[in-house]
Amino acid sequence: MEKPFIDKTKLPEVMDIIGQAASLMEEKDCNNDDKAKKELSVFQKRLGDITGNKEINITDFREYWGYTSLEEIAYSALMPPPPRKKLDDSQILEIILNILPDNNGDETSSKAITSEAEMDYWIKYLTVNTGLENLSDYIFYPDLAGLGRDASIREIADKIIADRKL
Repeated sequence: MEKPFIDKTKLPEVMDIIGQAASLMEEKDCNNDDKAKKELSVFQKRLGDITGNKEINITDFREYWGYTSLEEIAYSALMPPPPRKKLDDSQILEIILNILPDNNGDETSSKAITSEAEMDYWIKYLTVNTGLENLSDYIFYPDLAGLGRDASIREIADKIIADRKL
């Protein structure tokens, strides 16, 4: 499992763009106010240019403070889109071990995830590469995926492997 490359030197500028855009969206009606709409489109272009991700949508960061910090959301914006790859069973298990470290010490991984943004990236990565749109349910709410509420990491990995569509 190779961690995605993030150019951390861009973090302050991305934080500034998202912070200003979020404030603008909170204060103005960016759908009906032409001046605000233009300002928001400038933030959209700047964010796409600096991240290299033309698919990124500035409005996704409208009220980021309700669920994360500005630094985490900016770090997330700098994450590249997950590539599509054919994963074998051991690769799926390794990623799951990184998302859910085993508190019992039975299963371990040397590449623990270090941030919320990185965890989100790997969940998206698994979603793209397994075809399971509800992949986060398997990990965080295993009972919604047909497992017991206290399912082990191995049981979760085995279920994802069995149910994958790709």
